[in-house]
Amino acid sequence: MKSLMHRFSMLTVLLVIAGLMQVAFAQQGGGGMGGGQGMRMSPKDRAEALGKQLSLDSATVVKVTAIMEKYQKEMMEKRNAMQDDMDGMRAAMMELREKQTKEIAALLTKEQAAKYDEILKQQQQRMQNRPPRNN
Repeated sequence: MKSLMHRFSMLTVLLVIAGLMQVAFAQQGGGGMGGGQGMRMSPKDRAEALGKQLSLDSATVVKVTAIMEKYQKEMMEKRNAMQDDMDGMRAAMMELREKQTKEIAALLTKEQAAKYDEILKQQQQRMQNRPPRNN
């Protein structure tokens, strides 16, 4: 009987800990769905979201995903290589983003490209209007 109560107590403790970890993970935005804070969206998630916004076919979404994955890898490499040179890193990131934007735009129709430009302008506006980070 004592052993059964001990196992029940341990199970209860483990369930409480698991519940607390789940709450903490959710508060950090850890779902990977771009919940604002915490985790960022994957290139695949971003490409799919863009695909919905621009009404892209699945083949184009796959191509956009590949472009985004390629540039994410390049950006990570630059970020790691240029940690001590913030100005150089900023310039390199801007250059890579411009190249990515041009590659994606080349896949789009004229109407989709115009809408893509508008989406990018809105993103830039949101970035300029957000409060500065305190790192």
